[in-house]
Amino acid sequence: MILFCKAFIAFGCEIKISVFQFYFFLWEKHVTKIPNSYLAWMIVWVNRFLLRKKFLGMALWPFIILQNKSLLSDTVFINHEKIHLRQQAEMLIVFFYVWYVFEFLLRWIQFKNRYQAYKNISFEREAYTNEKDLDYLKKRSFWGFTKYLF
Repeated sequence: MILFCKAFIAFGCEIKISVFQFYFFLWEKHVTKIPNSYLAWMIVWVNRFLLRKKFLGMALWPFIILQNKSLLSDTVFINHEKIHLRQQAEMLIVFFYVWYVFEFLLRWIQFKNRYQAYKNISFEREAYTNEKDLDYLKKRSFWGFTKYLF
């Protein structure tokens, strides 16, 4: 499904840009009600200075920021981050972050533990549950994270 990849060096870091082919429903049937074209650009940026020590990676639309180069070959980890990019796109990016912080604070009050709060955010629960299914994004329903709210 990858149309082409380019790798180049910028700011002393490796950046990998992937462009996905555009499939519209006239040509290919998807479970999701919207085409994959809104997830057209995914820029993978390897930079150990941008993340805290406990973080291996993070999805910040349209970037996936990785702690080290070896994570580029970890398809499960990359799929986890792609799920977050899809969630961000569905919620028009800004609303994703507002919801994420709000739900984190609620879960922190609920569990009284930051790590437990993080693991129980609906976005994270969806991503961790489906990260091993590499075809999950093809069959994922719109706002699929809502199944993991309660």
